[in-house]
Amino acid sequence: MYNLAFCYENGVGTEKNLEKAFYWRQKATESNKIDFKNEVELCNICKQLYTNYQWCQQCNVKQFQHNFSKWTSKNEFIDKFIQEAQLNAKNSYEILEWIPYNKLSNINYYDKGGFSEIHKAIWLDGPIFSWNFDKQQWNRQLGYEVILKTLNNSSSLNSKFLDEVYILFIFISNFFFFYKN
Repeated sequence: MYNLAFCYENGVGTEKNLEKAFYWRQKATESNKIDFKNEVELCNICKQLYTNYQWCQQCNVKQFQHNFSKWTSKNEFIDKFIQEAQLNAKNSYEILEWIPYNKLSNINYYDKGGFSEIHKAIWLDGPIFSWNFDKQQWNRQLGYEVILKTLNNSSSLNSKFLDEVYILFIFISNFFFFYKN
């Protein structure tokens, strides 16, 4: 189980998957078949066990709340929807973020939806995967391909739009918003 965790963590013989690495490391620790040295991962801030691979939900909620005033979609419904997703994220795959248009490259049209157009692009900063305690900033996967939804008439969007977004989010693990000037 430890070797399987190592393979997932480092992408050896399989695709790199930090969630599966965390899962198999926990299973190996629980089985007590291997004597781990410092394998139990504790949050550097609250000293509690991580809730997922390098993920402390309690401390990350505080980081997200601290950043709420640093971004806006200019739409109260959208802002609250993204903030709620951030506050409830149990791992890095459940985070929604607002991405400014200038943080995207290679934007290509994909399809059209009820409230918007769908595009593919490269997110230059990339999604969050953990908090960097030394640098006091999020660790990110740089140059990450994402699916985008441009918002047409975003000032008039309502809960019906959010229902559509929520359904898409369930089916697409890396779904992000962006604002097009």
